[in-house]
Amino acid sequence: MKDLFSGNSQDYNADAWPATKATEAMARTHFQNLTGLELDYYGADAGDHTFKVDDIVFKVLEDPNDGYRSCLGTIDYTDEHNSIFFRTPVARVRIETYEGRNREYSQGDQGYQLVDITDGHVWLEFGTDNTDDYYPCFVFRHMPKATPLKASLGDIDAHGRTDA
Repeated sequence: MKDLFSGNSQDYNADAWPATKATEAMARTHFQNLTGLELDYYGADAGDHTFKVDDIVFKVLEDPNDGYRSCLGTIDYTDEHNSIFFRTPVARVRIETYEGRNREYSQGDQGYQLVDITDGHVWLEFGTDNTDDYYPCFVFRHMPKATPLKASLGDIDAHGRTDA
């Protein structure tokens, strides 16, 4: 598998950088070895760049580059977060890489995505978006879908009442 991490995230936990460097390398290797496997997905926190699969919380770290441009830096394990994840898995996902997708103002991006194995829904993607082919930008997009609970409750109005 191609390594899409820059391996740099000096702004993260700068005081403990030598101590965290070893865990980041281990977490990055662990994460890459999960590619293609079916995993339980418990959700993500776009504000904190964290997500949980198979009872492991990963934190995706941005490489600040030169302060104007950024890219996917590295990934680490974390238990120091304020994220709230579901108690039970919301989906079974497979970690895949993506590369070269063109979007509006983008000349192709690359990164990792967590894809639902039942319907192909992309729950999470993170990586580097190459805007206008000269302005790389770190991305972390969490894209939830309608929950099974809401569907099982039927139509609910603004007051929480059903049609029944």
